[in-house]
Amino acid sequence: MEKLAKRLANRIAVSLHYDDEKEKVVAYGLIALIQVLVTVLCVFFIGLIIKTPIESLIICFTVSILRKYSGGAHAGSIFKCTLIAVIYCTVFAFIGKHLLSDVFKWQGMLAILVPVFSGAFYVVYKAAPVDSPNKPIKSSAKRTKMRRGAFIVLVIYLVISLAFVPLGSKNVVYRSLCLSILFGVLWQVFTLTKVGSNLLIKVERATISKERRLEQ
Repeated sequence: MEKLAKRLANRIAVSLHYDDEKEKVVAYGLIALIQVLVTVLCVFFIGLIIKTPIESLIICFTVSILRKYSGGAHAGSIFKCTLIAVIYCTVFAFIGKHLLSDVFKWQGMLAILVPVFSGAFYVVYKAAPVDSPNKPIKSSAKRTKMRRGAFIVLVIYLVISLAFVPLGSKNVVYRSLCLSILFGVLWQVFTLTKVGSNLLIKVERATISKERRLEQ
């Protein structure tokens, strides 16, 4: 993905007479766009196979929209980041739809919803936005704006989830959709914490060690 994005960025830069700095900006944007497209397509098609396409996409978009404002820990490479996202979205969509949606009634949904969103608002308030080495946030005004945006997104998710609770008492589909939102919020908030960041670092180190052993 990175090589493709850089080649496209180089062609765009040459045709538009951009300098190296502008070419890097174009490349960064193309990498993000290609990653999103690949992730969404993989999540959708695997979701089709396990009969959870809507739930998988809801988790995917719940994470990505909130991440836009809150930031969060990343894996060391785009491929690994995409792989983790695809696995999480599809596995937990399957768990929510096929294993948990029949178990939790509306009382159970409320019992889960309250601590999840209470914890999410707290973590976002304390930690967000979390920047990255490739895209540091230097302006305090931008930090405040991003944190406010993350709160607004969480409020929207909360309202939608609360709407699904009474609907879910009559139709299991809405319980499944509500669980998908909750799983999306949980993962994104988890990546804002030190525990989440350390876990991704350990996964990265374990993967690198395995790759080195295979090379030997």
